[in-house]
Amino acid sequence: MSVVDLQLEDLAGLASLTKDLNFDDDERRCALLENGSRDFNAVPGSGKTSLLAAKLLLLAKKWPHARRGICILSHTNVARDEISRRLGETAEGAQLLSYPHFIGTIHSFVNQFFAMPMLRSLDQKVDVIDDAVFAEKALARLQLGQFSKLRFYLANQNNGEGIATSLFYRTAALNVNVESGSLPATHTPSYQSLVNLKTQLTGLGVFRHRDMFAFADLALQTCPHLVDVVHRRFPMVFIDEMQDTSWDQESFLNRIFDGKSVMQRFGDIDQKILSDEENVELLTFPRPNHGCISTSKRFGGAIAHAVGSVRMSGAAVIGEGADSHAPVLLLYSTSAATKVVSHFGHMVLERLSDEDIGSRAVKTMCARKAGEGGADAGRHLRDYWPNYGDGLPTAGMRSESFWSLVGDTSQTLEDTSLSARVSDVRRALLLVLRDAGASMSKGLRDSRALPRAARELAPTGRIDALTRELALSGEHLCSNDQRPGLFKLLYEELKPYLPNTLAFDEFKAMEVFIESKAAPTKGTPHSTVCDVTDRGRTLQFGLGTVAGMKGETHSASLVLESYGGVSRKCDVALGLEYIAGTASKALEKLPKTQQAQMRNLYVAMSRPTTLLCLAANEGRVPQKVRDALAGKGWHIEIMA
Repeated sequence: MSVVDLQLEDLAGLASLTKDLNFDDDERRCALLENGSRDFNAVPGSGKTSLLAAKLLLLAKKWPHARRGICILSHTNVARDEISRRLGETAEGAQLLSYPHFIGTIHSFVNQFFAMPMLRSLDQKVDVIDDAVFAEKALARLQLGQFSKLRFYLANQNNGEGIATSLFYRTAALNVNVESGSLPATHTPSYQSLVNLKTQLTGLGVFRHRDMFAFADLALQTCPHLVDVVHRRFPMVFIDEMQDTSWDQESFLNRIFDGKSVMQRFGDIDQKILSDEENVELLTFPRPNHGCISTSKRFGGAIAHAVGSVRMSGAAVIGEGADSHAPVLLLYSTSAATKVVSHFGHMVLERLSDEDIGSRAVKTMCARKAGEGGADAGRHLRDYWPNYGDGLPTAGMRSESFWSLVGDTSQTLEDTSLSARVSDVRRALLLVLRDAGASMSKGLRDSRALPRAARELAPTGRIDALTRELALSGEHLCSNDQRPGLFKLLYEELKPYLPNTLAFDEFKAMEVFIESKAAPTKGTPHSTVCDVTDRGRTLQFGLGTVAGMKGETHSASLVLESYGGVSRKCDVALGLEYIAGTASKALEKLPKTQQAQMRNLYVAMSRPTTLLCLAANEGRVPQKVRDALAGKGWHIEIMA
């Protein structure tokens, strides 16, 4: 039973708490007033994160406990920050931002309450938990002489690099597994070498995110009473973006909360685009008798019809926004594929005013970044934008480089929030202190403990003030002309924590400040952006993968066709058959590989508020499909 009962009269206060939101419909009211455990499946643009934040505001007004709290979990920092922002706008909501409540990602929850306490009890060093850094460190260590035979073995595998870089621990037994490829037999020297590689990285304190679930599992095995401690601390649990939860994550959360706390899960099962995970058939979202939110406030009826046509669940999508522009099918010849992106930019400038675009982004996306395939141009993003990704930082660079951690706030890091900036700055300062040989740094397992350790050594607030300044002005301070001043600032503010014998010139020359030659310098153009000028107006818009833009809202979106490889189909051409109503086979009858393509297309097509454009090779869209789309109000444009 819920510790707080929300009643119809409680909704009267929503108008003052959430002035920009409207929850008058029955579906959203049902979700707001649900007091028991239940799942809610919501279409794109339905505002489920805002709905969840509104519900939390209502609960905050009536929360009766001082030492028991609400646990709010999400998959992304973006969703977490949106919830935190809305809660922070009212005095009642702000109470949920601190003890005894918890707002964070599933990974941060598992780390804070289970994995990190277990690692501390094992006296295990933790330097970084980051898949990209782990991959970089694994490849570097693989070059050591002791791994020469392992290098030979991996070189003869289809995905040798993937095996070495995706090693992770599973279960309390800490068995070594691999995400990419497959491990050799356990009795072989190659297997033992891979285990040795993983063990060495563990000794250095370098972990992958999945490792933390194994240590959390070990914590529960070691201290079974932790289950009772945690679920009693959190009698109510809310999970956002539930469709992205893996079975490892869901099963762990179920062990803690299912049947013990009120647990409400929100998501959209049709937006689950990673369908090749292990044990995906065991996932339970959405459970029977789940609630639905079928109306989208993001777009109007035309886009809603297209989005609903490729929705694997078959449920309707209702668009409540305005239909100001007809959806566009842009057909290109194989030779003109590289002109598609800029053509779309001109199309946006011709059709949309500055007011139409507003504060929303314009984006181009494709399901595949690169690869091969037995199809004409239109296989992947690089067919349309050949230099895509050139000049971007390599894996792990941002996590280990002082200059990118502090100074890189460019578009490649466009999802960076202030809390993430603070985390990056603390990481950079910890790297500086370690390189300087500061005694304080030796006992720190990660940068989150830096402020506390600094206050214990020299309670002056210097680290907090320096962190704040670098988080807000780091990009400016890291520019070439400002660096002399930055070195002086760092040296003076960190002086209470540095060895007394470390002179300023030695400090400036430390290895941590040596800039990698591979790192892009300030001003280097990243090839993930297209610039278009038309009749005196300019437009700059980004390119990327569908997975990378999941959860975003755009004013206009271009969805580029891609070839599915194993599916032997092009996603946009296949989806157009269902949008046009000419398909000969029901969606649920498609092979799983093609169903996965339709889920990606569903996610991509549901991003824009105003203009949706699909691009396909003209040779793959028959005339009957074009005619049917035109009959449904689509604009068909053939590139010259």
